[in-house]
Amino acid sequence: MNAQSLGSSLSTALTLSTALPLSPGHPLQLNRLHLTTPLAVLASVFIFSAIAQAGYTVLGGTPVTQGQMRVDEDDFEQLKATHPSPSPSFTLKETRVEADISGVLARVRVSQVFQNPHSQRLEALYVFPLPENCAVDAYSFQIGERVIVGEVKRKAEARQEYELARDEGRKAALLEQDRANVFSQSVANIPAGSEVTVHIEYVHPLEIDEDRYVFRFPMVVGPRYIPGTPVARPNVGRGWAADTDLVPDASRITPDFLPEGMRNGNDVFVSVNIDGAMPIQQIVPVTHELDIQQPSETHAVVTLKNQSTIADKDFVVEYRLAGDNSTLASLAHRESGAKNGYVMLALQPKWSVEPAEIAPREMILVLDTSGSMNGPAISQLRLFADHVLDHLNSNDQFRIIAFSDRSTAFRPNPTEANDTNIQSAKQFVRNLRAGGGTNLLPALQLALGGNADESARPRYMVLMTDALVGNDHSILHYLQKPKFQDARVFPIAFGAAPNDYLISRAAEMGRGFSMQVTNQDNSPAIAERFHELTSQPYMTDLQMDWGGLVVKDQVPARLPDLYAGKPLIVLGRYDTPATGTITLKGNVSGQAVQMGLELELPEQEAAHDSIGPVWARQRIRQIWNRNVGKETPQGRQEITELGLKHQLMTQYTSFIAVEKELSTPPQGQLITEAVPVMMPEGITEQSVGRSRAAAKPNQASRQAATRAASPQPQASTNPPPASGGNYSGGSGGGGGPIGPITGIVSLGGAAAAMMRRRKTRISNDPSNKDLPR
Repeated sequence: MNAQSLGSSLSTALTLSTALPLSPGHPLQLNRLHLTTPLAVLASVFIFSAIAQAGYTVLGGTPVTQGQMRVDEDDFEQLKATHPSPSPSFTLKETRVEADISGVLARVRVSQVFQNPHSQRLEALYVFPLPENCAVDAYSFQIGERVIVGEVKRKAEARQEYELARDEGRKAALLEQDRANVFSQSVANIPAGSEVTVHIEYVHPLEIDEDRYVFRFPMVVGPRYIPGTPVARPNVGRGWAADTDLVPDASRITPDFLPEGMRNGNDVFVSVNIDGAMPIQQIVPVTHELDIQQPSETHAVVTLKNQSTIADKDFVVEYRLAGDNSTLASLAHRESGAKNGYVMLALQPKWSVEPAEIAPREMILVLDTSGSMNGPAISQLRLFADHVLDHLNSNDQFRIIAFSDRSTAFRPNPTEANDTNIQSAKQFVRNLRAGGGTNLLPALQLALGGNADESARPRYMVLMTDALVGNDHSILHYLQKPKFQDARVFPIAFGAAPNDYLISRAAEMGRGFSMQVTNQDNSPAIAERFHELTSQPYMTDLQMDWGGLVVKDQVPARLPDLYAGKPLIVLGRYDTPATGTITLKGNVSGQAVQMGLELELPEQEAAHDSIGPVWARQRIRQIWNRNVGKETPQGRQEITELGLKHQLMTQYTSFIAVEKELSTPPQGQLITEAVPVMMPEGITEQSVGRSRAAAKPNQASRQAATRAASPQPQASTNPPPASGGNYSGGSGGGGGPIGPITGIVSLGGAAAAMMRRRKTRISNDPSNKDLPR
């Protein structure tokens, strides 16, 4: 057995052992069997032994240490062709992340250490992710004792200033936004044998569900599916994909990745300082092993147990706070003498309206079976979908659409949720295999393409995907069409590094909520929480009555539906200090509900200075969402002005830091080198159709890979979609059905669901009104 097949077999065994929905611990925590840890240790011993005998060499002939890598000899020549001067260490040496959490906001400082192992000057290029809702408001770089502070300028102006400084030999750094969650870093004129540290600072709201708070730091940009036909002009970036008519900047969001079995030199260190204000009940290490220190009941410090990690999956930690989760809290900030102050409300009301019998729904499951879902992600998806099907009510209807290169429907029309149909649907899901491209838009067109009938049952679309696509904007634009406003969209993100921009914005535009299932999560437990939320009545028609207070530019302007346990964050700015009563009003199951709060807008408040950037970022988000897929001059101007005024990264503004005068004359030629990224955990090169050597394809192969534009929606019925062309051509991997252990464990849930549907059917049958219940 070779190392790859051994790793695959052990991965399958571990998946089966961790899929059991055991009861101890937090519901969103992966509940591992006691055997898992020793088995994982034993697996790593066997895998290391296999690799050590597989003909590997070391770059530069030096011993392998932390931050270096092993390279298969078959890949070595191709790697040298891709990276002109391979050396014992990569350009990106390490990343340090320090987060301070206070209330519902996290202030995060990221330091990226770039080193030049060459004998010439170096320009380093790096594509990396940040949270899609973060406000990047500080930027600088340091070389030796010197710190050069950046400022925000218009994107074209910042690029021009950077290129001029680069060409003159001055040290410079440029940070550009390609997506709300994808950024490009450029650092010019790093002297031979020297290091430059780039500092990025941002603030963002946490994810909250009742008393659970989630902090997430993304680490890698996963390979995107790029639809469309290559354009005739030169590419705008250096990535492996060609720019196309549907994704004009594809080459900027597709960084080259390393071959399997290799890692880059980027060690990631993470430290999270939590100030809960209330007692911290529990801290859950979702994706990484953690060292947790708790000096007081309201304060905790979380670091990686092994000090550092590799950048192949999101870092996720969750904690719970004690206390009443039915709250309406406020924060305000205003500098002395400033014209504007900023206010932030975190609303999490409870309502006492008793849920009536749940109205019949049409539940639409849209399942991603593309190559990037191969491995743990497709297994987690099957478990989640299985649970959703088990908890349908007997008067519901459902549809299932699986998609990769093409879309395949379980049945052409909505299906009654009876026992026979549910069992057939679950078998359909079990037979799904991962392979092909993430051709999401045609699947959405098929799922939501029919004109809404106002008298028909409400539509709930559950989109299960990693969302690794390049045509985010056209997908979001499609969801904004008026004929889809009756549907609620619930994106469920799977995998180690999903595209949170598309996931969260689709939920926002579809008036639903999103959830994430990592490779380490207990998928059925999260599906149970999804069932709880979607089975309860939710608050609609929300309005904020500010009373006598004058609050301007409220964000969001149109308040979304509010689900039990899911908080609402509202921000605004004010110029007149005052105190008054505000009221949140809404409807739950047709009954009016409201709650009030005394709110002070202070004349001066030095604390909470992160609220201003968060408000500006959310205002930018609001403008962008309004125009997504159809940018307008007015929207561009509004976003640019907000970015310049608040010194924030946007689609149209960039951070630029430039050495004003040459500290030392430039020596030698300038080498430009892009930092290759790691493949996200669970994704293989085969599953996304990329060559093993990570060499950039030539223009001809790129054109062949992306020749076909997105097809019009068309449905086929059983069997599920076969593997086919995907990210850049090639075949997808497998995935396999749900294993026997998971099947046995799921049997009890299926039986209980069957009995529940049967009982509901009997209760609703008038001829059975005298039967005992």
